[in-house]
Amino acid sequence: MPREVYRTVYVEVIKSITDAEEAARQARQNAQTEAKNLIAEAEKKGREAVSEAIVRAEAENKKRMQAAEQKAVQNAGKLETDTTQFCSNLRAESRRRLDEAASVIAERIVNS
Repeated sequence: MPREVYRTVYVEVIKSITDAEEAARQARQNAQTEAKNLIAEAEKKGREAVSEAIVRAEAENKKRMQAAEQKAVQNAGKLETDTTQFCSNLRAESRRRLDEAASVIAERIVNS
């Protein structure tokens, strides 16, 4: 084969290698860009998921706090009723004992 044919073959081989290297470089760059985009998207979705979880947790916390406050009000009302009844019973018992004590004292005075 003449030299010119070899030269043409070499040029074509070198061009093929150069094209393949460029295609590989472009594929690597595209893969890196896609990976960065996927990471950014995953981070965004993660932040959104965390934000949604926070909103749900805050709503649940608010609901539980309202239920606890209602229960506390109910318990306070029952406690007030029970305390009022206890004090009323204690006053009645005190009056009865005071009357008994007064009777005992009066009897002792009369009998002395």
